[in-house]
Amino acid sequence: MVGRTGCGLCGAESLEQAITAPNSITAELSISHKALQRAIAALGGEQQLQQQTGAVHGAAWCSPEGEIQVLREDIGRHNALDKLLGAISRQEQEAGFVLVTSRASYEMVAKTASANIPLLAAVSAPTSLAIELAEQSGLTLVGFSRTGRHVIYTNGHRLTEV
Repeated sequence: MVGRTGCGLCGAESLEQAITAPNSITAELSISHKALQRAIAALGGEQQLQQQTGAVHGAAWCSPEGEIQVLREDIGRHNALDKLLGAISRQEQEAGFVLVTSRASYEMVAKTASANIPLLAAVSAPTSLAIELAEQSGLTLVGFSRTGRHVIYTNGHRLTEV
């Protein structure tokens, strides 16, 4: 059945039509595990709407040192990421990565790759399709990004010990 909603499936009659190959990452980035942990630890304190409501997602643009540069929030995790990508596209940004307060879906991987951002870290687990698309695009995908730990799923060469 042809998709009838605004979920990205409108007019698609098969998964092949709905899910296109992600862009290949050409941007360079190298960050330390400590920098990623710095961003993870800071995220909750930066989310003002989440502190007030307890019911919104956040998407943060982080420097290679792990400092949160731009943050957008929304009740929808995809909307938070869309807002962030829109905000950083209007500004000249140095290298960095995205940290989201949700799971990493294939759509989030595709959006991050289309912006040529080399690393997406998610607080929760990635889907299996997200992992597959991240591998195909060259995106570094990190899940279960919590204080004191994170799991690297794809292209771990961008994370260093120092």
